[in-house]
Amino acid sequence: MRNIIEPLQAWWTSISQREQRLVVGCSILLVVGIIYWGLIQPLSQRAELAQNRIQSEKQLLAWVTNKANEVVELRGNGGISASQPLNQSVPASMRRFKIELIRVQPRGEMLQVWIKPLPFNQFVDWLTYLKEKQGVEVEFMDIDRSDSLGVIDVNRLQFK
Repeated sequence: MRNIIEPLQAWWTSISQREQRLVVGCSILLVVGIIYWGLIQPLSQRAELAQNRIQSEKQLLAWVTNKANEVVELRGNGGISASQPLNQSVPASMRRFKIELIRVQPRGEMLQVWIKPLPFNQFVDWLTYLKEKQGVEVEFMDIDRSDSLGVIDVNRLQFK
């Protein structure tokens, strides 16, 4: 350590007072620059990204809430009486809306279906069609958000 400090002290004493002030001023600017570009700016960028992500998530939440309210409203509205049995009208509408069926299981007067992940809007449009045109109501629904944006996983869907 002494090998480094002694030559620096010798150099410092060999330069003029004006040069010493210039070196001190430049050193201060260098330290301030390192602090700003090394700490403050990256933290500021991360905070801005976090704010953008929060805003995006709030918009997504508002959209999903709106669509969920539509689904609840469709559930509550009285529909027309079913013109076809459930085991015919539901699969036919799935073909119409290009929804891939995994499994169908009749449960008395009800029909339970499992389908592949699909876009949320397509799902809501399909349920709207079933309710308004076929008189089919959703008895139970279990859905989750998928890894893909706007896509949902339908774990269980039961119609009556």
